[in-house]
Amino acid sequence: MSEVKKEETIKTQAKTAVKQEPVQKKAVIYIGPSIKNVVSTGTVYNNGLPERLQEEIEKQALLKNLIVPVEELAQVQKELRTPGSATSVIYKKIKTE
Repeated sequence: MSEVKKEETIKTQAKTAVKQEPVQKKAVIYIGPSIKNVVSTGTVYNNGLPERLQEEIEKQALLKNLIVPVEELAQVQKELRTPGSATSVIYKKIKTE
């Protein structure tokens, strides 16, 4: 294959890959306790989660329950204030670990 055809093939593949990527991901917010060098309470993410946070989620799977869509924030904050709610229990468990 000639160099020109290789470059064209690479460009075509790159354009296809870009088209397959979602245009915009939902904005999410972390509502759990701050974790030093990983995440702070109230941090909003628009384009996926950073690698450090993903690694921490692998260690503490419950963390993913404290990353919620921004539009659900008010409802989840109510749950956090309700003693015994699932969100409240998860928050306290993460805070103590």
